[in-house]
Amino acid sequence: MDWTAAADRARKHLGARERTFTEAQSLALIDDFAERGTATAAEMQQHGSADMVGTILGHVTTAVHGGGSVPAAGGWYRKNAAGTVYVIDPGFAEAWKAGQIAAGPSSTA
Repeated sequence: MDWTAAADRARKHLGARERTFTEAQSLALIDDFAERGTATAAEMQQHGSADMVGTILGHVTTAVHGGGSVPAAGGWYRKNAAGTVYVIDPGFAEAWKAGQIAAGPSSTA
């Protein structure tokens, strides 16, 4: 998987049109997730409701993998075996953080 291209598609997808949650909210969630590497549902929900988190993760999934669920293997993120912790793919996290630096401050932040 070309994680750099995937992270770029995700960033563009999040900012492509007006969504229920702002681009700034979406970027903040994924920025934090990429920085942490893992996060509990409670940590993710520091950014907003469970619905917000699920919606934003879904938009990134669509941009990275197309429609449907996150692939069990090779997805940009997964949940641990117990289903209690989100785990971001290290390659996607690094590509996301590199893209964040390249993009500079968002005009919507």
